[in-house]
Amino acid sequence: MEKIKMSSTKLGPVEYTENDIITLSSPLLGFPDLSDFLLISGDKSFPFLWFQAVQDPDVCFILIEPKIFHPNYDPKINKRELKILGIEKDEELKIAAIVVVPEDPKNATVNLRAPILLNTGKKLAKQVILEDDRWMIKAPLFAAKDK
Repeated sequence: MEKIKMSSTKLGPVEYTENDIITLSSPLLGFPDLSDFLLISGDKSFPFLWFQAVQDPDVCFILIEPKIFHPNYDPKINKRELKILGIEKDEELKIAAIVVVPEDPKNATVNLRAPILLNTGKKLAKQVILEDDRWMIKAPLFAAKDK
């Protein structure tokens, strides 16, 4: 398969193939024109992942698996959402959350209220808004680990 090259504002040169693209079933909040993303990981950035927009090199989100920093994170996902992503077994579901890193990284927050559900096997994703108000939009990223 042919390699495609792009220059990400955050990551620099990125090479990928059509098979690497994850398609959103509906756009991320605030980004109505972006539907194709690359999920990029690396030893230097673990446990953080990069979610790079294919259509816009300036748009790149930092993601984490919420349970790493918030071990009690156990959102109730609507069966309809799982069906949209073609998820039939729990193992097919990966849950990620967007991290916001301010000037002082110790004050980073994670959006636990609107996680991104991923079916990495089928290369589909969807951001969902949870009704459960236990999960905050700006949950402190590091507070749970410190306790």
